[in-house]
Amino acid sequence: LLMLDEPCAGLDPVAREHFLQFIGRLASQKQSPTMVLITHHTEEIIPAFTHALLMRNGKDIAQGKVNSVLTSKVISETFNHPVKIQRRRNRYWLDSEPKKNSVM
Repeated sequence: LLMLDEPCAGLDPVAREHFLQFIGRLASQKQSPTMVLITHHTEEIIPAFTHALLMRNGKDIAQGKVNSVLTSKVISETFNHPVKIQRRRNRYWLDSEPKKNSVM
């Protein structure tokens, strides 16, 4: 079992992509370990990860196959904030919608 807890924190964008490519190559090997990725950044979830678990305040919000969990509706409910999820290049990209009457 390989636990990856925020492995891209502190990496610059190029180093992050190199690391994620490495993880993808590792996952494709026959003797690859089971991997668990912990992240707050949906774009770091590469196709090697097939299932997702979303949590808020230590409680499960949603779980299942990545494509059914990483939706705008489910992510918006998880963060209690409107977001839009777009799938590009086999990755999930999050755009935060501005809140009405927001000071910031």
